Amino acid sequence: MGKRKTVWPTEREVRLRFILLAIIETACDRGVPIERLLLSYILLRNKPSQEQLWEAISDCLLLDEMRGFRFEPGSEADRLMRQLGDDDARKGIGT
Repeated sequence: MGKRKTVWPTEREVRLRFILLAIIETACDRGVPIERLLLSYILLRNKPSQEQLWEAISDCLLLDEMRGFRFEPGSEADRLMRQLGDDDARKGIGT
């Protein structure tokens, strides 16, 4: 049998995973019931696509408890979210 080639996630996917994890942690701190975050957490354990990660991030940020959430202005996460949002808006991803 031949060796299976390992497919590594892209840098963007890795960064989106970290952003989703940070959002899940913040949501827990803000009192969001874990049941509402479970699907997003399970997604992190699988091999999600960028579109799935964006959808999970959007779903978490739309929760009432997350209203007004922002990453620290000027932080790497803030810049990345803005850049990815602009890039994906042009491509029609996450809308």
